[in-house]
Amino acid sequence: MTDMQTSEDLLPQPPKRRLWLWLIPLLLFVGLAFLLGSRLGEDPAIQVSQMVGKPLPAFSLPNLTDGSPLTAQDLPKTPYLLNVWGSWCPSCVVEHPMLLEIAGQGVPIVGVNYKDTQADALSYLAKHQDPFVLNVQDEAGGLGLDLGLTGAPETFVVDAGGVIRLHLVGIVDADNWRDRLQPCLQALTQALTQAGSTDACG
Repeated sequence: MTDMQTSEDLLPQPPKRRLWLWLIPLLLFVGLAFLLGSRLGEDPAIQVSQMVGKPLPAFSLPNLTDGSPLTAQDLPKTPYLLNVWGSWCPSCVVEHPMLLEIAGQGVPIVGVNYKDTQADALSYLAKHQDPFVLNVQDEAGGLGLDLGLTGAPETFVVDAGGVIRLHLVGIVDADNWRDRLQPCLQALTQALTQAGSTDACG
């Protein structure tokens, strides 16, 4: 060892590639944080769904109540709401009284019980009451995947021909029922008997 060298100079230096092993995860984390931060404050209910304007996906799933097979052909032939829910979903409990109110107005609501067990789902409905005219049991989540779900609850307005006309992400409340869902349903119902615009679903 010369006079100008220290013991540190003689230690093996880590290769530069190790620095990248630390930098890459850090950069990914910063990018993800920026992406999530940029979405804060946005209303999730106004997301554009790729399913709007398309027929309800084909399916063959059991009826939640009795296990009998159901397909899209068994769903109402008038405009209706399709509501995705689960007994495990806290937001669904918050939403439930509004669904009961809407059903009380004579609006047909079809439920899609998403990633739930029959026992838990039926217990939930027995406790909170049942606003649904029909419940499709999507225990494996396949129908939800085809619908492009991001979670639960989510609600679709479906027209008499089985075409999805509006997709609401999040809880149905008094405001979005009055401002979005109800006008769309009314326009679709009126269009069955008279010429009219369905722009309210846009």
